[in-house]
Amino acid sequence: MRKEAAPSSAPSTATTVGKLFVCFETKSLVATLLALTLVMLLWNLPPYYQNLLSTTRPCSAPLSVAASATTSLLSTNASLPYTATPVAEKKYYSAPKAKPSDPNKRVLEAYGNAAALFVLMGAYRGGPTTFAVVGLASKPIHVFGRPWYKCEWISNNGSSFRAKAYKMLPDWGYGRVYTVVVVNCTFPLNPNQDNLGGKLMINAYYGESQRKYEKFTALEEAPGSYNDSKYRPPFQYEYLYCGSSLYGNLSADRMREWMAYHAWFFGPSSHFVFHDAGGVTPEVRAALAPWVRAGRATVQDIRDQVEYDGYYYNQFLVVNDCLHRYRHTANWTFYFDVDEYIYLPDGNTLESVLNEFSDYTQFTIEQNPMSSVLCLNDSSQQYSRQWGFEKLLFRDSRTRIRRDRKYAIQAKNAYATGVHMSENVIGKTLHKTETKIRYYHYHNTITVHQELCREYLPLSAKNKVTFFNKLPYVYDDSMKKLANTIKEFERNTIGNLHLI
Repeated sequence: MRKEAAPSSAPSTATTVGKLFVCFETKSLVATLLALTLVMLLWNLPPYYQNLLSTTRPCSAPLSVAASATTSLLSTNASLPYTATPVAEKKYYSAPKAKPSDPNKRVLEAYGNAAALFVLMGAYRGGPTTFAVVGLASKPIHVFGRPWYKCEWISNNGSSFRAKAYKMLPDWGYGRVYTVVVVNCTFPLNPNQDNLGGKLMINAYYGESQRKYEKFTALEEAPGSYNDSKYRPPFQYEYLYCGSSLYGNLSADRMREWMAYHAWFFGPSSHFVFHDAGGVTPEVRAALAPWVRAGRATVQDIRDQVEYDGYYYNQFLVVNDCLHRYRHTANWTFYFDVDEYIYLPDGNTLESVLNEFSDYTQFTIEQNPMSSVLCLNDSSQQYSRQWGFEKLLFRDSRTRIRRDRKYAIQAKNAYATGVHMSENVIGKTLHKTETKIRYYHYHNTITVHQELCREYLPLSAKNKVTFFNKLPYVYDDSMKKLANTIKEFERNTIGNLHLI
């Protein structure tokens, strides 16, 4: 039987080294893959620590630190880029409670804050002796607790004045994690009588106890800045538009049409304030830019509101901030949306209508609900070149049903407001206004970027009631008759507008 020769020592050594090399290479590859997987997993984890840290500070923090850390929403005209704080700079310290010696004594330990006690958006002087502080607050603490506020004016001359605050919750219970709070501070006399300046401080209490509270600076007045004439007529404008939060994928064409129409409707002594909650895209901004340059409109960036879970993009917060920010800017302030068009029937003029309503603090406006899809099947019309209100001509004719109303208010007589009317006013409210003023509502059109005419009715529909989706519609061309006037007004005012 033939025997195999014994292997030499050199090949044996080479084989062993080769196996070790392959083993080492495989382990390195596995380790690398595991490390990369762990890094990617950590990278995609939600950064919950950011929200916790943003509203947490040690109880022993000095007042200056607490004031600088006060969470605030700033209404600015420019977007600020988000900058993340490096992980190395973040602190995760919570002092543990001492363990009790009694094993039956249970200890509850809290970590972080779910909602802020107060989120400041703006504070404004409302007259010689009164101020308004507008913000958000944790809704549960206002529903189930008894938080309250105290106002203090610290003058630059060293004196101070205190006043108990009156709080209002104007969002009708619609708040979510946060509810809207308007704090009214009324002093017995003008705290800045010498015009040396000073600051308004707010104590926000967690409950009935006076021992637990947060103190922050709400407003500062520079020396010589107080001007009593600002709070008396005549005001800068006749009419002011306070818009709700703009969000979603808005149509630049619809915004252009709306702005041109209402700039014409309200006339040169008017101003428009828009609030960008994410809906002012570059295209929409381009449509509004000529009016901003002409001084007819202001666009405020409120995208920070997304951090605070309130009702419908915090629109109650926005309308209240606008009310107080521009309280003494115009005789009448109008609240309605960008898919709604104010209209005066039967030859009324805006000046004559408002003169007739001058004894009322506010009046509500009834709507004409329009179809967002129905057009006439008329081959003579070039619908692709027409504006929305020029071709959507069919009105929902149902009666005796409740529809949302919009409103106008003499802001100088209001302490807080809502989306459809105010419940915190001095004076009377008028509702029976449909023969004097109305608004056309083109619901579900403001985010449509394609052709609006999607369903066509025969020409005979102009003279009869037509049912579509089981709803009755009648032909109404009141707005169409104004289209050429509005287009000419736009050309004469800002020139030919070419959207992006």
